[in-house]
Amino acid sequence: MKRVVARGSKWRNSLRTRHMVDREITDEAMSASVRRIFWTAPIMAVGNFLASLGFWVQDEPTAAIEILWRELVIGANFLVSVISIGVWALAWIMRRREVNAKVQKVFVFVVAIYVLAMGLGITLIDHLVIPNIAPLLLCVTIVGTFYHIPPRSSLLVFVLSFIAFRFSFVFLTSLSTAVLSSTLVNGFVAHVLGFALSLLNWQHFRRTKLQEKTIHEQQELLTQMAYHDSLTNLPNRRYLDELVEREVSLVQRHQVDSCLIMCDIDDFKDVNDTFGHAIGDDLLCEFSALLRDKMREGNTLVRLGGEEFVILAPHTTLEQGIALAERL
Repeated sequence: MKRVVARGSKWRNSLRTRHMVDREITDEAMSASVRRIFWTAPIMAVGNFLASLGFWVQDEPTAAIEILWRELVIGANFLVSVISIGVWALAWIMRRREVNAKVQKVFVFVVAIYVLAMGLGITLIDHLVIPNIAPLLLCVTIVGTFYHIPPRSSLLVFVLSFIAFRFSFVFLTSLSTAVLSSTLVNGFVAHVLGFALSLLNWQHFRRTKLQEKTIHEQQELLTQMAYHDSLTNLPNRRYLDELVEREVSLVQRHQVDSCLIMCDIDDFKDVNDTFGHAIGDDLLCEFSALLRDKMREGNTLVRLGGEEFVILAPHTTLEQGIALAERL
């Protein structure tokens, strides 16, 4: 029973840790997505404006349906250009004010819906003259590759987009059965492709962040090993050398007082020889804990080596240093 409980507790702790890591990665993903929106929104605005301008300068068609198609394409691209400028402005404000992750997540979600809606709208307009889902496919690809959206949110986005796509073509267009069937199938495939791209994009982002986190933790561990004594968990001599160098520079530059107190354990070799090195290690740990508890805030306790310890007391006069040593 104890073994089962222990395993259950271990599993819950592992699940809790994974959830915390995933939440941290999601926060970073939202911030990265806002940055991508900030850089891509003005490009989209310029692109749609040039598309609108390109259709406007062309010769006006003669057929009524083509005239309507041209006017709608010009208006839609111009509207998208204006909205994209607004999206860029919001992304700029969010970057400057460093808003929280929840607001960023809502913003990215709304922008993804907006991009897909833009693709659907232009696709519907194109169907006035030619069966074509290229605008929707382009926007699906943009959402799937440009923005880092968690899988569940991404699935929701693409499901809602496909429902809107199917509803629009079934009820808002008068296509032949063959063309409608082909369009719906192509639209379904496009949304599946978009979700697949989004899933791959997320997995790549998550794997990259986990690797960065692992490297950071390993660097911290190496730093800990380089500057700390593994037995007492105190700073070591290497750390002391760099600390004393900075302290001497500070003393010389500002003419302040500073004390360095050295102490050791008398007859420590006899302890090791009589009771063994394990007991000697326990004594070193207890001694370092005793010194640490008596340290004043701002003082630094260092294990110099063996049974020797050093205390650096900045802004301490000689008399204050002697008093501290006597108290210890």
